[in-house]
Amino acid sequence: MKPPTARKPPSKRPTTTIACPKRSGSELEDIEEAPPDPRARSRSEDISVHCLLREIDDKKLANLIGGHPSARSSALIIQALRQQMSVATLDEYVRDSLEWMVSHDVLMLKSKKNSLFSRVIQADGVDSREQMARLINTMASYTAGRSYFTVHHKTFIPCLIAVLRGKRLPSTTHDQLIACVQKMSIRATCQKELIQNGMLEWAVNHLDQKLNNYAFEYLAALIVNLSTNSLSHPLITRLADSIANSVANLVVKMTHGPSCSLYNTLLLSILACPRIRLRAKDTKLLEAIRIRLETRRTCPLCNLHVPFLIAVVHQVTRRVIIFITF
Repeated sequence: MKPPTARKPPSKRPTTTIACPKRSGSELEDIEEAPPDPRARSRSEDISVHCLLREIDDKKLANLIGGHPSARSSALIIQALRQQMSVATLDEYVRDSLEWMVSHDVLMLKSKKNSLFSRVIQADGVDSREQMARLINTMASYTAGRSYFTVHHKTFIPCLIAVLRGKRLPSTTHDQLIACVQKMSIRATCQKELIQNGMLEWAVNHLDQKLNNYAFEYLAALIVNLSTNSLSHPLITRLADSIANSVANLVVKMTHGPSCSLYNTLLLSILACPRIRLRAKDTKLLEAIRIRLETRRTCPLCNLHVPFLIAVVHQVTRRVIIFITF
């Protein structure tokens, strides 16, 4: 029997090298540069934008919708117009679509009371009215759309307000109209028109209704925008107690989240009124602000804003006490 021999270590695998030929400096200069990263280029450089609306006869389109403003077919046409902006993925296409609607006056706002907008929004068709509300809300989301409506605000805003305040609307249509009004309240000209038509009182009273978070957020933003206009200050002073009670009930029942910044801004805007600050305790507004902070200590927005709001109220109270003492 042979004695066991030592096991040989495994040999290394042969490595192969690829010889790279050396190149001179002149040959390196002739090498083409690497192509650019396609992800770094904008899509508009590669794709030519062609708006489909430019192939449509705007006169025939207006006749189709205006002839049957409450029909299902009119609702589908208005929906297709809106989707040219809401579904499109290219900003250039959205801009061209909106520019086409504005330049051709598709809503016929130049016709004033006989406009296509007023005929559809005041018709009995539930679907067509909802699609019109969605269309104008989408258009108002862009600067060009707000400018278009501002030029015709004497016709557009009163008709919009009359439908919003006068008809019993489905929640979707109702929310879309509120959002459109809020977006138009950015413009000073429209603020004056809205205040004169009583939209500030309507918005404050509407805070007590059973609405969804979408409507509450746009109502709060609408009140903030209108309160910045000097025309609203006498009205806010006159309705101080009603505004304080409505806002106090709102901030107590709303949950914490990203919208806290908006509701805290609403509190700060109404506290700009001296009467609301002085009567903060009587109207339970101060208590509502404290409850807002105590319900959730981990909310970073309320931890940042609420102590300042409380300080605003207490600072005014101290001034009154000092004035009375002296």
